[in-house]
Parts: sequence; structure tokens; C-alpha cells
Amino acid sequence: MHLPPNELGQSILPVRKCPALPPSRISKDGRAAVLAMNGFSLIEMVLVVAISISVAAFAVPKLVTLQQTLRTGGDSRNLAGLIAEAKMRAAADFTHARVYANLTAGTYHLEVWNKSGNSGAGCWRTDGDTNACTVAGSPVTNLSSSVSFGYGNVTAPPANTETTIGQAPLCYTGYAGESTNTTSTANTACIEFNSRGAPSDPDPGGSAGAAGGVPDTTGALYVTDGSSVYATTVLATGMIQNWYSPNTSTQTWKQR
Repeated sequence: MHLPPNELGQSILPVRKCPALPPSRISKDGRAAVLAMNGFSLIEMVLVVAISISVAAFAVPKLVTLQQTLRTGGDSRNLAGLIAEAKMRAAADFTHARVYANLTAGTYHLEVWNKSGNSGAGCWRTDGDTNACTVAGSPVTNLSSSVSFGYGNVTAPPANTETTIGQAPLCYTGYAGESTNTTSTANTACIEFNSRGAPSDPDPGGSAGAAGGVPDTTGALYVTDGSSVYATTVLATGMIQNWYSPNTSTQTWKQR
């Protein structure tokens, strides 16, 4: 069926109406369209959350352990670096230098023997401090969180280092080999170097049973986080080494 042409001479086709859909068909399709526009259903969201929690339950403990291991290993490497610096400072300044560890407070710092300090009698001076001699407020470095000085359940030192496991000798108010160096500080450990850059035992009696100032054969600092133990050892030759072992009585030291 054709209608008469319009003013432009164009033929006009009749408009055909689509048959109406049953009400049930419209309702069903309509609901489907609404659901598609609304995104995920509640059940789908619950499943995704449950899977995420399960994955996190496996990953988080591993991440925490790794983070703590990196902290403890970092502290051990920092100690090794500071010990190496003390060795160089002693030789460069032609004096004594040491790494002083406060075993109770969990702090450590570098000290250099100031020959002109204490009215010419000499004293230890904390590196980077403005005071001529170390004082209570002198700067120190703290061990990381959950890390402390100690060797936990480990019962033996790394091979070819010290004879029995233990921290470095006590810190003294004087330098190794000084005749008046008889006053020690409890709960401390010091690795000291003389002017030739050799490790020197500050104990007046000497850990080897000789006079103070002899080569130190017990230079070691141990740190632990409860699950692992790290050691920084100094041989009588001056060689500095880093070690790691699980915190067990059947230690398996590995050089780092």
C-alpha cells in the first residue's frame, strides 16, 4: 500500500507497527536487563572476598617473616660496616677506635680515642658528637624493632672464629694496652682497633691470658630476632665476616 507523494514528490511508505510482546516476556527481559546493569551479585562478592582472605592468610605470615629477616640482616651488616670504619679511623688518625655496643639498651656507636680530651688525659669520643668526650646524650644507633643483642639457642660460634660463643669483651674507660685501663662497663661489648688497624683486646688481663692490648681473638657481635641469629666476627688478622644461622641448638652457620 502506498500513500500519495509528499510536496517533494517522494513516496511515503506506511508505518508498520511491531506486534506487542506478551507481558510475561517483557517482565522477564526487563529483569535481566536491570540485573546486567547493576554489576555483581551479593554471592559473587562474598566469594571474591573469601578467596582474597584465604590468599592473604597464606601470604601475610611469609611477608612478616621476610620483613623481620631483612631487618635483622640489615642490623648485622650495619655493625660490620661500622666495625670496618672503626678499623680505618684507628689507622688514619693513628689512635684507637672501637664499636661500642650497649647489650641491654640495644644500641651501638663508633668511638675514637681523643688524645687531647679530658684535660689531656684522653677519653673516648663518639663519632659525630660535638662533645670532646662521650657523654650520656651522645648519639647512638638503635637496633631494629624486635632485634636484640644475643645468640638465642645457638651454642657454638662460626667455624674458625672464636673458641666459645660469646659477645666481644667488655668496654673499658681507657684504651687497650693503657696501664690505667682497669674500669669496665657492665652489659657492654666492644670491638677495638689499635693504630695499626689490628683488633686489640681491651681487657687488662687479656682474653688470651696476656697483658691488655694483645690481638683480640674474641671479637664478635651477635644479634637475633628470635628465629634467626646473625654474627659479625673479627679475626685476629682484622678480617671482618658476616654469618647467619637459624636460632636452634643445632646451628648451621653460613657466611653471608
